[in-house]
Amino acid sequence: MRSISIFYLFIGYLILFIGSIINKPVYSSIRILNCTGNVPKKTACIIKATSYDLKINRIDICQKDPFPNYQSTPDFSRSKCINLLDSALSTQNDLNGIGKFYISKDLKTKKGEYKYISVLLNNKFIVSGKYKTDNYFWATSKEGPEKVIRSESNISIPTKFTRKLTNWRGDKNIDNKYCENNGGTPSRCELLYNGFKMTGIGLDSDLIETSGSKTKYMFFVSELSPSVSLKEDSEGYLNIIWEKNLEVYGNGSVVKSISIAPFIFKTRFISEAQ
Repeated sequence: MRSISIFYLFIGYLILFIGSIINKPVYSSIRILNCTGNVPKKTACIIKATSYDLKINRIDICQKDPFPNYQSTPDFSRSKCINLLDSALSTQNDLNGIGKFYISKDLKTKKGEYKYISVLLNNKFIVSGKYKTDNYFWATSKEGPEKVIRSESNISIPTKFTRKLTNWRGDKNIDNKYCENNGGTPSRCELLYNGFKMTGIGLDSDLIETSGSKTKYMFFVSELSPSVSLKEDSEGYLNIIWEKNLEVYGNGSVVKSISIAPFIFKTRFISEAQ
């Protein structure tokens, strides 16, 4: 009999990093709603990105947390993880479409409850987007989130901008109110956002925890809810649907920034047990 369990995972609130890079406050709230055609007033709203390019290096599900705060690098073996994607072995490593990741006997699955999912990303986010209000069209530019283009005519293809993520506390070393670990460290934030818990960690080229210009990768880990119970002979697959959103921030009359929004994906585990 085929059984389906669905869980929603919040993997990275990337605007926190980008806000620190450009030395501006984080434009966020407890809940950010979809944009409705108006310029938001001292708050943010969500739009779908026109383009969102991001390379995924690996995805794992684990019985234990693969990167607790006393470690300096992820440990997939100790945590009894199943590797679902490795960029060295697969070309299915971006956000386009639906990712389907199979669990079969060939993976030598360890019996148990799989409670965590982790994602390792390249630290390079390339996005673009546009938004229409009553009188104007607004779009991203190559200069970054705050250099918004305004036009009276439609902007059919908005320009992409690139961002790398560096520090949870910002250049001024200020507590990040979204980080439960005492405002975060430069490299690690234990986030609580809109009911979702996750940890975001910067890594260098050797997968050692770091921050600043040495941050080559971003590692995100979150609890699965519900967890996935597997046996040695379990078979099935996980479907992952990526949501690629941007945040529009304004003062009520002018759009001041279009930046990367919460990075969310929806995952569905489908058991193919007979």
